[in-house]
Amino acid sequence: MSLESRTGWWLRADAAISWMLALPGLVDPAGVATFFGAEEPTYSYLVRLWSGLLFMFGCASWEASRNLGARLTLLKYIWIEKTVIFVTVFIGHLGGEAPPSLMGLIMLTNLPWIPAILYGDVALRERIRLDGRAPGLAP
Repeated sequence: MSLESRTGWWLRADAAISWMLALPGLVDPAGVATFFGAEEPTYSYLVRLWSGLLFMFGCASWEASRNLGARLTLLKYIWIEKTVIFVTVFIGHLGGEAPPSLMGLIMLTNLPWIPAILYGDVALRERIRLDGRAPGLAP
């Protein structure tokens, strides 16, 4: 399987996971917070906001997967977003602000994707630099 194909599959899987995780928080932010063992939020709109951003980055992953050559720059923002979310929740977990169940979810849904998408980003950019052409396009 080519690098482009593999990266496209990673991004499509990431999009599907992001959308599935975002929808409950958009519909019932208080229910999602209590499901993960947090107190019912005083500001439910913050859970909705985070869910909306997660949904948006799922859209970015989907768009990038459809045409890596034209949308390669999106990969950088996708792995940065996943890193920011992981680090933020990890710090919150260490400080007792983020419940263990949320930390576990983030470890399953963000941590594995960071190196995969980062690798795709770096490797495809290197290929462009060496070949002078966009990935997936005929020479």
